[in-house]
Amino acid sequence: VAGIVAALDNEIGVIGVGPEIYLYAVKVLSKNGSGWLSDIIEGFDWCINQNMQVINMSFGSSSTVQSFHDAIIKTYQAGLVLVGAAGNNGGAVIYPAAYPEVIAVSASDSTDNIASWSSRGPEVDLIAPGVNINSTYNNGYYKTMSGTSMACPHVVGTAALVLTTTIGAYDLDGDGLWDPDEVKGKLEATAENLGLSSNEQGAGLVRADLATQ
Repeated sequence: VAGIVAALDNEIGVIGVGPEIYLYAVKVLSKNGSGWLSDIIEGFDWCINQNMQVINMSFGSSSTVQSFHDAIIKTYQAGLVLVGAAGNNGGAVIYPAAYPEVIAVSASDSTDNIASWSSRGPEVDLIAPGVNINSTYNNGYYKTMSGTSMACPHVVGTAALVLTTTIGAYDLDGDGLWDPDEVKGKLEATAENLGLSSNEQGAGLVRADLATQ
């Protein structure tokens, strides 16, 4: 996930969406990938207090908890762009991606179709590559993995790039600064229609090249 967002442009391995993006690892889960919602909520608070701008959420649950949604709303209102993996069960979009404050990302394959296992539904906002994605792994290795957890950081990296551009006509509240809904608007307006249903692709395939123009 980190490599997809920001792997260095150093002629080794892979290049991230934005090689100059600053990454902060906020540990909220165990080494096995499980944990408590209370720890994730504390992670959101840390991100707010440390003035983070974009949060990658390549995790999720099939059930919603009000305290979790409250934390999402608080983080969104603090001005952070929230991006979540739609899920890999082929069914409904999982939480937190299903919350309206979160940009939900489904997974496409190399033929620009939705992956058979990718979750889908009206909550999907964008689709991004998520099948056989080669990226950085533990201890200096590289690994090819599939999942909406791989699609999500493609959108996170693009959102971070958008934050470096002039807001222009996307400034809905006239404050000259990018707000989460304005970033989402730019990503959706510049997405590529793959001809899939909106439940599968949302606004379309995220396009970093177009989103940064």
